[in-house]
Amino acid sequence: MAVAADPLSPGFASIDPEAVERIERIAAEYLDSIASMPAGSPEYTRTVAAIDHLGERDFIATSALSGRLLDRRFQAMRGLLAARAPLARQLADLRKATAGLDPARIKLGGRSSPRDELDELDRYFERFARSQPRLEQLLGSLTEGRLALEQDNAAILTEQASLNTEMETLRQYAFLAGRLDERLVARIEETAGTDGARAETLRLDVLPVVRRRHQEILTQLAVVIQGYAALRIVEDNNAEVIRAVTSAITTTTTALRTAVMVAGATASRRIVLEQLEAARQAAGAMADQAAALEAGVAGPEGRVAMLREAWGEVYAALDRADAQKAQVLRTISEADRELTRPKPGDRR
Repeated sequence: MAVAADPLSPGFASIDPEAVERIERIAAEYLDSIASMPAGSPEYTRTVAAIDHLGERDFIATSALSGRLLDRRFQAMRGLLAARAPLARQLADLRKATAGLDPARIKLGGRSSPRDELDELDRYFERFARSQPRLEQLLGSLTEGRLALEQDNAAILTEQASLNTEMETLRQYAFLAGRLDERLVARIEETAGTDGARAETLRLDVLPVVRRRHQEILTQLAVVIQGYAALRIVEDNNAEVIRAVTSAITTTTTALRTAVMVAGATASRRIVLEQLEAARQAAGAMADQAAALEAGVAGPEGRVAMLREAWGEVYAALDRADAQKAQVLRTISEADRELTRPKPGDRR
């Protein structure tokens, strides 16, 4: 039964037991073969050189895959989230547009009459009506940007699966090189007592090659694991940006609906006031009753409080989106610096 491997673990405890058995057999066969060949023969030279190319195809595959993945990832994220990128501009434009309709600017109270307060609300909703098409356009653009991020994440997951398969192969090659090293040392010590010349040949010709290739495979594996980990961090942060942008879209949409409802309620109140005014003019005796009816109608302050609460949620959602966007860009920059830093053991 295969043991599931942690893609970020460089160890070998998670290698499939069947693969371990196969690797042990390959290591034993290789040592028996190299030990039986005449030193310096073409076949001996080719067999030693084969170690120096162990895992070469996977070196090329993982380098190309991780490099392509990182390049595409960084370009896509910077194209969406950098200061002048479409998504960032749309978030900034949405903040500016919502700030222009901030209900905190509505002036109520003081010596204003109910009719003056309704006139103030009318002026606000006239501005709202003029701005609503632009707000809806921005929300549509933000939705497209969010969908682009979701598609990018889906593509990342697919390619990460391929990278994980290559990492597992590199782990097996690293395990093979390590077992060759251990078995070769044991063979050299065993042979030294009966054939000192052969033991010295193995020590000088084969052991350095095995150890150098083992270190190169471990270095390549470490670089790939580091790249995989960085991508996973960026992917997680990307998901946070998606959630933050979604929140900005939904809260803004809710605020717009709240404004529409308040506008409708304000129009209804104006009708009520006009009816009360007509009642006052028709019969002075109904003044007390009209005043009581008027007091029972919710005032503009309550409706404006609803608007202010909705706009506060919009600002909070936009703040979260900006914070997540900045965090992703920091993560990308840190991952970029780390992945381009020279690693110990890199071949020049």
